Amino acid sequence: MEIKIVTNTITVSELRDLAKTFYVSMIKGVVDIKKEIAAFGGEYHIDANNVLVDNGSDQGDIWGFNVIFDEPRESWIEYISLINIRPQAKNFDMEVQDETIRNTMKKIIDSKII
Repeated sequence: MEIKIVTNTITVSELRDLAKTFYVSMIKGVVDIKKEIAAFGGEYHIDANNVLVDNGSDQGDIWGFNVIFDEPRESWIEYISLINIRPQAKNFDMEVQDETIRNTMKKIIDSKII
């Protein structure tokens, strides 16, 4: 299983190749909203989550998402993941509820995928 940490950019084509391992039409990812990096790949969000934590990210800064390739770019991000359930951050659902966090996630994710 390959997990790709993206500090600069990654192409959609590279993401599609990475996605072929599990989902083909989508890829799971996590984003560290403090370090402004993302990790893509894996069967579950926790796979990429653990890679970021092992590389120095703080769990409280990591949020999960999916990129659905065949959706229009402005709406291809789903802010849904089991790792997003965190009552201490007042997020009681798999979907990121805080609009500020969602906007930050989108800005970082969009800046990484070219």
